[in-house]
Amino acid sequence: MDLLWFLRDTRYCLLQIFSDTICACCTIAGVFLLSEKFGGFGGMNQAEILFMMGFSTLVDGIYMIFFIGNNTGMISRIIGRGQLDHVMIQPVPIWAELLAQGFSPLSGNSMLICGIGLTTYAVSRLPISVTMPWLMLLLIYAVSATALIISFMTLLSCAAFYAPAAAEEIAQVGKDLFTSLKTYPLGTMSHSVRRLFLTVIPVGLAAWFPSVLLLKAGYGEFDRSMLLQACYLPAAAFALSLLTIYVFKKGMKYYAVNGSPRYSGFGHR
Repeated sequence: MDLLWFLRDTRYCLLQIFSDTICACCTIAGVFLLSEKFGGFGGMNQAEILFMMGFSTLVDGIYMIFFIGNNTGMISRIIGRGQLDHVMIQPVPIWAELLAQGFSPLSGNSMLICGIGLTTYAVSRLPISVTMPWLMLLLIYAVSATALIISFMTLLSCAAFYAPAAAEEIAQVGKDLFTSLKTYPLGTMSHSVRRLFLTVIPVGLAAWFPSVLLLKAGYGEFDRSMLLQACYLPAAAFALSLLTIYVFKKGMKYYAVNGSPRYSGFGHR
């Protein structure tokens, strides 16, 4: 946890929280201004785009709180630097060690608060029927989207097992891909582009796709014919997680034999 940082260096901890809040606002500002100018785009009106951006910020908030540390959100760094040795010598499973070192409830809560506030405001502008099942669906989709992003970043990070210098920062590339693209609605794009962003490069699954389903469910337009679509995001997140675990285990076997020629004790958290 980051409580120790907050107590030792409150000033800079608060500065980072404030900076994260500004980053959250900047991330959504471009799409929001475009929707204001054109009255909505991508098959969504202004309020619906605002809801999608609120959902996107909510997902970012979950990531910031639970996975912002190098050992989870940016695992390519510790693999590329050879710092995975620090994790392997601990008397706990590797997955537990990685998860425990990414938890930042104080310095990472600003994005989550912004996401909750923006989503609540967007819902108040829409004719959505907020019920307990709808809120549960919102939570399931937010957790699934976060798991999808983490799995995608970790899958890319496995390249650092084999090319530690070249792939040290590849997790950041994956994170930037979602940060820059997931807030754009895909409703008016061609079917081929949409399929690409919902499968191979799953940025559409991080915000647009679940937002569309949540809006339809809130409008009362959800029926049994959409059940397969409703299960797609959790199923995709689960499948990608399994693939990531398999590839990561293969990389760990390679690392156990070859290690890393770039070991550095600097910056380990």
